[in-house]
Amino acid sequence: MLGIFDSHPVQYRAPVYRELQKLLPGAFHVFYATDNSLTGRADPGFGREIAWDENLLDGYPATVLHSVNTRHLGGALSLTGQGVTKIFETHRFNAVLQTQWLYAYDYRVLWEARRKSIPVWIRQETQDEAFRRGGLKAAVRYLGYRVLYSQVAHAFAIGQLNRTHLLRHGIPAQKISMSRYCALDRFEAVEVTEIERLGRSQRELLGIQKEEVVIGFFGKLIPKKNPALLIDALKLLELRGERRYCLLFVGSGRLEAALREQAAPLAEDGVRVIFAGFVNQSSITPFYAATDILVLPSKKMGETWGLVVNEALQAGCSAVISNAAGCHVEFEGWPHCRGFQEGDAAKLAKSILQLADDPPKERLWCRPQIETYSVKAAAQSIAEMIVGTPKPITN
Repeated sequence: MLGIFDSHPVQYRAPVYRELQKLLPGAFHVFYATDNSLTGRADPGFGREIAWDENLLDGYPATVLHSVNTRHLGGALSLTGQGVTKIFETHRFNAVLQTQWLYAYDYRVLWEARRKSIPVWIRQETQDEAFRRGGLKAAVRYLGYRVLYSQVAHAFAIGQLNRTHLLRHGIPAQKISMSRYCALDRFEAVEVTEIERLGRSQRELLGIQKEEVVIGFFGKLIPKKNPALLIDALKLLELRGERRYCLLFVGSGRLEAALREQAAPLAEDGVRVIFAGFVNQSSITPFYAATDILVLPSKKMGETWGLVVNEALQAGCSAVISNAAGCHVEFEGWPHCRGFQEGDAAKLAKSILQLADDPPKERLWCRPQIETYSVKAAAQSIAEMIVGTPKPITN
């Protein structure tokens, strides 16, 4: 049996476990240190208490250990190794899969696995371009990962930057297979006509006119996400012509008051600016359906991927992605996608204009490409490793 050890239920990993259960029933068990993502926790990014409104423990075998020092996740000691030793004493694992090395809980799992000579697999989102680091810090980090990865029997890479990181820090190509970062596809079984209806309905609720090009930002209103760059970019566009724009912010956070003030002048040029607030997962679909162009303008402050881009592409949106987001390597060369240099409002404005001038001819324009980044594909890769038929990438 494979033991999967995770800190807490996460909305973009639980679907992978559900799909894995369909593929290989009973072949694994997930152990969570805490379930506070379900019971409610303060999220300083959103500026409010968050509890995901979908059942993230349903559909696969899971146990919550409650090995937590505090109600809110913080430093390395906020999740302890309490209960881990007993798990290893009562279960016979063929391998363990770890999704991070952030907490004492994670290192206790690694210690117990190696003490019992159990192979360690990882599926983590670490990459080397998410932050700017000084030489000394980079050297210490490099040595640390070399030591940790010497204990790894197999790694599932979530994307190209992650795979490059694994190779750079000592994991050979033959021990790496792809299990790409993915989000639950809420549009998988939805007809184009229904997506269009959802979009029209949501636009009507928000007061958005049919002819307006909706530029969407989805996420926390925090410096890392750099939402203010969208306002700066729109100010550079010719806003008094025939084309009309609507700027839609879906999310909350401590920058909201400042953003409202910065966006106020746009109204004088006919741009509608809407702050929809925090929208939970079960209600997010119509907002993507109402969006024409998704923008992820992040800074190099730890944006290892950017799953809102996956979700927007599933909905058929066009996308503009900062090079600070890990997913730009994957998506910026696709049709109806553009990349731009972090912080470059002029290039962002140009990209928005290009995409507005050349909208997709059909809503689900990227359905074949996005399948590679699906929950099914990610789970299939893990299943192949469990049964002993992994497909490593050797080039």
